[in-house]
Amino acid sequence: MHSRIRISVSLLPASAVLLVACTSNPPEKPNNALATAQQAITLANREVTQKAQSVPLYEAEKKLNQARSIIGNPDATEEDYARARRLAEEATLDARLAQAQAAAYQAQARKIELGETLETLRENLQLEGAE
Repeated sequence: MHSRIRISVSLLPASAVLLVACTSNPPEKPNNALATAQQAITLANREVTQKAQSVPLYEAEKKLNQARSIIGNPDATEEDYARARRLAEEATLDARLAQAQAAAYQAQARKIELGETLETLRENLQLEGAE
């Protein structure tokens, strides 16, 4: 009788582990990270005028596509989802860098334009003063 109890008691931990393994939730997809990356890329696309010359924007799109590919795999594991999340976060940062570079480029172009306008005004004032 005691041997039966010992066997039953020794099977309890194994049964508990099996029960937990069967009832565990599937890995959580990083959908929020992908949505954030897509939004950042969309905003960057609006501001980057020469997309072909924006390496960060290209990298962002590439990383987002890699993350989507990982998530689309039906056999993806929690580790795969963690990698997809990291790729999506990197894509977000790359897109924001592209956006910042585009803003800096536009500001520089505006500065040059204003400088040229100022120079033209100075020349006109000098011409008017000479007359």
